[in-house]
Amino acid sequence: MFLKLQPFLHAILFLIGFELIFFKVGAAFFIAGILIVISIYNGAKLGGRWFFSVLPSCFTLSALMLLYLITGAIDKQIFILVSTGIYYLALLGTYRLGSYMNDQTAKGMDMAVMAITIFFAYAGAYGIYLNFFVPLYYLMLAYWTVTILVSFQYFAIIRNGSGREIWTYSFLLAFVMAEMVWVMNFWPFGYLTAGVIALIMYYVLWDLIQSHFLNVLNRKKVAVNMVFFPILIACILLSAKWLPIA
Repeated sequence: MFLKLQPFLHAILFLIGFELIFFKVGAAFFIAGILIVISIYNGAKLGGRWFFSVLPSCFTLSALMLLYLITGAIDKQIFILVSTGIYYLALLGTYRLGSYMNDQTAKGMDMAVMAITIFFAYAGAYGIYLNFFVPLYYLMLAYWTVTILVSFQYFAIIRNGSGREIWTYSFLLAFVMAEMVWVMNFWPFGYLTAGVIALIMYYVLWDLIQSHFLNVLNRKKVAVNMVFFPILIACILLSAKWLPIA
């Protein structure tokens, strides 16, 4: 059954919180803090394990960052409604995985929300970096933190092995993405383009690590990913709007 009461009620709280931020700018940081704390609690409670709190809280924070980069009131309302649906999906997947860890549908939900969270976080952090002149090392730290946390949660779900191995691969993936954003800092693109490029890079590496954990990694898969990545990046660069450099 797709509709579950607990995740639905928590999603309504998420919606109310974002609407309060939309109308009560002065209390935005306070409300945002409460939403993040509630997300941490919800994830751990519904999933039954501490790492299930990572995805809801990271999604909440990344959606808040991206909300501030959207200018139109109607666009913000659409974004809030879409984000609420994604948040519900995250909690529903967490709820189902908490009941049965091998629920493949719930794993698919988790994977979808993970990809969206990564994109929101990458694009939001890069947009804040561009608009508010944040030091580059803060941006690299943001990419590193969200990558290692979100990756660890997903790998912990699909891998019933050593926690040290999961942390090691998550750390390496986070390190690569931090270096990637350092390179992108020199590219003349906006935050959405940067977010898409970073997401593609993340997906290619994440897919290889996931394949390793599932014991389906082979030379053909590596070759396909290595060809897939530059083609997609080339398409993005050719179609993207290049920003003027002063």
